[in-house]
Amino acid sequence: MGKQLMATVAALLVSHVVATAQTRRPAQAVDTGRGLYLVYCASCHGPEGRGNGPAADELWRRPTDLTQLAKNNGGVFDDTRIYRAVDGQPVKSHGSLDMPVWGDVFKRRLGLDDDTVRERIEALVRYVRFLQERAGH
Repeated sequence: MGKQLMATVAALLVSHVVATAQTRRPAQAVDTGRGLYLVYCASCHGPEGRGNGPAADELWRRPTDLTQLAKNNGGVFDDTRIYRAVDGQPVKSHGSLDMPVWGDVFKRRLGLDDDTVRERIEALVRYVRFLQERAGH
């Protein structure tokens, strides 16, 4: 296994271990958009969403700067497109499957029901929308 792949797998494993530990706490502890983002997304996209997380340099393709999504889409934040990308539904911007399919992770690996999966993804989308506002877009 190459050095890049090993680093990426290690970062994802750490995220999964933290997420698994947090699911043992009350649901609201991990079901906030920011909390979910920090557990599942920050290792690649960075804590502020700029695509500079600790695993970013080890990936084949640099993670998207999430603070620029609205700016790069004519000033419009497309909730549906972002939801589909997080859920893992095929969207052009998702490109290769470098990003984990979080809908599947929440449902199959963590055993969450459909409503909880939807709520988690919606919370992540709201937080990514918030990152646009913080970046001044």
